[in-house]
Amino acid sequence: MKRLLLAAVAAALMSTSALISTGALADDTVTLKFWDNQQTESGLSQYQQAAVQRFEKENPGIKIEVTTVPYPEYQQRLLTAVQGGNAPDVATLDQIWIAAFSKAGALAPLDDYAAKAGIKADTFFKGAWDSANYDGKLWGMPFNVDVWSFSFYNNALLKEAGVDAASLGSWDGLKAAAQKLTDASKGRFGVGLFAGKGEDTVVVLDSFIFSNGGKVLNEDGSCALTSPEAVGALKYLQSLVPFAPSGMNNANSGNMRELFLNQSLAMEFWPALEQPTLQKSKLDWNFVPGHAPDGKKPVGTYGGWNLAVFQSSAHQDAAWKFIQFLTREDVNGDVVDLIPANVKAAKAFLEKNRKGPEQIMTLLENAAPRPLSPRYLELSDVEVTLAQDVYGGKDAVEAAKDACAKIDALK
Repeated sequence: MKRLLLAAVAAALMSTSALISTGALADDTVTLKFWDNQQTESGLSQYQQAAVQRFEKENPGIKIEVTTVPYPEYQQRLLTAVQGGNAPDVATLDQIWIAAFSKAGALAPLDDYAAKAGIKADTFFKGAWDSANYDGKLWGMPFNVDVWSFSFYNNALLKEAGVDAASLGSWDGLKAAAQKLTDASKGRFGVGLFAGKGEDTVVVLDSFIFSNGGKVLNEDGSCALTSPEAVGALKYLQSLVPFAPSGMNNANSGNMRELFLNQSLAMEFWPALEQPTLQKSKLDWNFVPGHAPDGKKPVGTYGGWNLAVFQSSAHQDAAWKFIQFLTREDVNGDVVDLIPANVKAAKAFLEKNRKGPEQIMTLLENAAPRPLSPRYLELSDVEVTLAQDVYGGKDAVEAAKDACAKIDALK
């Protein structure tokens, strides 16, 4: 499951009984099986239950059976359900899973539903909408989002080092600040780099590449990491290594969070999801919405979830009604633990729950999804190795060439 998700899903579908086509809703009550990820820091299930009750009241002929699965188990559980012919009717899918599940025929396209309902792309953040579109079809509706990465900083440490927070948005300003904020003899470092295996490594790497005008894949699916823009980002990140804690190739964002909270680290890369933790702390903190070279805008990398209907569902019309409900402006902000993907709902949610809502909106509007690929899990592994090579001192050009050789071999 860790690799070759597409092949596994395709094989599962071949062994499953014939798929049930979409049909009109029966007169009897329909029960929809809805699966969702449950993250350890969220109270998602309590909000889900309230939303389910509201939906059932508005749609008395439809009942929702909710199953929440912890994130580490979720992808495997979904695959097992598809293999056994027991897939849910509707589920949240990580953005990076859409291509593999759709390519294997596990999902129902939603283009006709969206068109008939008058739902347009600009209802949602562009990058979130793009993450649900693959191979010319719409395979999901954006549900919730966040964006990597904001740089959260410790105001007290910046003042002590004489760093102007307004300078942090530029690459030059970030590097200069990181140098001033680093004193290894005191166990204090300017910036938290990490390259442990995980999507947090990938999304931070992508954010710097995107912000320099680069990309991971070209339109034809070939590797784009050897472009001057991508290599320039790799070289820049490598230049920050002296100002980061050691052992970064075995570290993750959670490790950097702990260092930030104990004031050993002046700046950390995190999405807006970090704010509730910092709001509970005693730190004097703030953030900047990403970093870019002078003359360019920061471009974040999307994380988040899309709502998808499984092709095997006998109740696709009802499943679509439920998806419409969950992504509606007056509902979306009440049922997410990240940020609503619905733009209008997101504005209200951020103003109520987050510091600097305008800054967050700016990065959300500029952000891009991770590469859409049915071999994404393998591609992600290549990017982690790339980050480890670069942080370990390998020439950035050679590291990018090696990464591209591996990525192009996946096609």
